Amino acid sequence: MKRLMLRLTSIMLVTVLFLVAIGWFGQDDKVNNALYRAYYGDHGVPSDHVSVYEDAADTYDVDWRLLAAVHRVETIFSHSASMRSSVGAIGPFQFMPRTWLGWQYDTDDQKGDVPEDEVDLTDLTLIEQYGGLGRDGNNDGQADPHSLIDSAHAAAYYLSEHGGRSTDSTESIRSAIFEYNRSEQYVDNVMSYYEQYQDEVTLLPGDAKSTKQQVARYAIRYLEWFASLT
Repeated sequence: MKRLMLRLTSIMLVTVLFLVAIGWFGQDDKVNNALYRAYYGDHGVPSDHVSVYEDAADTYDVDWRLLAAVHRVETIFSHSASMRSSVGAIGPFQFMPRTWLGWQYDTDDQKGDVPEDEVDLTDLTLIEQYGGLGRDGNNDGQADPHSLIDSAHAAAYYLSEHGGRSTDSTESIRSAIFEYNRSEQYVDNVMSYYEQYQDEVTLLPGDAKSTKQQVARYAIRYLEWFASLT
């Protein structure tokens, strides 16, 4: 049995390398999320995201590198539609559904979760009615918490409203980050990346455009397959 497993492992490894060589790769959210955690988290900021950060930052007068730092800590730069935390926060910048829609919306869940099949979280009229943070960053008539653009605009708006503008003091920016997520450790983590990005930003190619990223993608696929056999 052990010898068979080793043979299967060798075959799969060769297959993975072959697929990498011909440039084929999947696009499912699970693998994308794992790729972000395995590659972007340690190597820099996705270049595809910078224009999104800059646009949102310019709109609300915050430093785009602060948005990048928040996104790094929240979901390691993921923009997957499947992102949902254990407490119910959703999207790239991890907003609670009721925060996005508005706390005036009446629901039994006091922690801020709202079933997405209960109400349309993207409805701008409802967001205005209930006083939510949701923003339509790409002017498509919806404020989608799963959209990188819309959620980046919402994050920039929130930080700006709580003392996180570009011209505000470091202490004020720290307070704004604390309002975003009430944890001193969270503040320290965001500030660590923010200061790092202020010194130097390493921009990385977009999703799976480099050889290293493709290798990471297939390594993840292979490891998941191998784990399923045990």
